[in-house]
Amino acid sequence: MNDYYGELCTRLYEGDKSSANKKELEFYLSFVKDENMKVLEPMCGNGRMLLPFMQQGIDIEGFDISKDMLKACIEKSERINLKPNVWYQNIEDFKSNKKYDLVIIPFGSFSLLADDVAVKSLRNMKAVLKDDGKLLLTIIKKKNEIEELSDWTETNRVSFNKETVIVYKKSFYDKRTSLLNTKIRYELLQRDEIKKVEMMDLPLRLYGPGEFESILNPNGFNNFTIHEVKDGYGEGISFYVYECGTSI
Repeated sequence: MNDYYGELCTRLYEGDKSSANKKELEFYLSFVKDENMKVLEPMCGNGRMLLPFMQQGIDIEGFDISKDMLKACIEKSERINLKPNVWYQNIEDFKSNKKYDLVIIPFGSFSLLADDVAVKSLRNMKAVLKDDGKLLLTIIKKKNEIEELSDWTETNRVSFNKETVIVYKKSFYDKRTSLLNTKIRYELLQRDEIKKVEMMDLPLRLYGPGEFESILNPNGFNNFTIHEVKDGYGEGISFYVYECGTSI
């Protein structure tokens, strides 16, 4: 059985990605110019961005296809007396009568979408944006050398009280689709005995120079700017954000 961002994955994710980095958060918050703006976060996950937005009094809602991630988001919100409007939904089928001033898809989540799904998703986002609305998103760029793991390799081991979660991965890169296909195995150990196993398939679309730009334009986003956020994921770790609009 494939558990997409299941319980064990979510536990590890919460351990070091519970909330957005300060500089990352500040960048996205800088686009909220008015307290009456309405913001949507598709693929919101555990609320690492959504909940800090709410703490700033911003009207934001979101959705995700991981029930465990949404559960983590709601549990965290209860501890800080927030009531987020989040729901189970995939982005390629999202429809709404609401119009948003800002749509954000941070942390490279858009690269989880294959090309056909990405096109549908961009069109859906355009349909729910106001005429002067903005879409902010990050993708994962293709590096000169792509690391592949032909055999199961232990990549992480984290202890929680008397339990340990071990992560194994193997991956291969498909040049035809530009997908880095990673299989992940999570093992929960109690006293060296395996109590639970989760398997997850994680395909990542890696974009080469100009590839993503060529997808944006024919799908309604003919005006975009690329921002570099220095130290956005921590000291020495920068990332790039596409600021996309529908009008010139």
